[in-house]
Amino acid sequence: MRHTLLGAALALSVSAALSLGCGSGAPPAANSFTKVYTEVIQPTCANDYCHYYGVAGANALTPGNSGLDMSSKVRAYWGLFDRPCIGTSCNQMGMRVVPGAPDKSVMYQKLFPAPTLTCGAQMPADINLFLTQGMPTVFSGTALIQENLDLIQNWIKDGAQNN
Repeated sequence: MRHTLLGAALALSVSAALSLGCGSGAPPAANSFTKVYTEVIQPTCANDYCHYYGVAGANALTPGNSGLDMSSKVRAYWGLFDRPCIGTSCNQMGMRVVPGAPDKSVMYQKLFPAPTLTCGAQMPADINLFLTQGMPTVFSGTALIQENLDLIQNWIKDGAQNN
């Protein structure tokens, strides 16, 4: 009887320890891509006017999305991580995200007004331009708050992991 109780107690302890490591319900890590996507990319970049393929008629080389689909966390990560720029304004003018090097990452550079940009316009684009003018020829970026800039910079500095 004693062995059965000890065995059951050990099994419950091991089960509890293993379940703690699964991260169920835990908030994303401080500099995780999950946090970058949910707090910055999804609300400001993945919409019908920008980097989203769900809109009818959009294709991979329209200026509005530059061949970058951010409609899901998976698509956004694999379109950004260590990938060359494509599209009309930045074609082959750098890498979207260079792990460990935010200053060499076009994604990070495009978050600041010129002359920091290597190509294209400041991001994220001002959605109000699309709503009032249709597809504008010049995008006028809307600056992110410093907290979001720091989040993206630190994620890239930490290796741009898919976490």
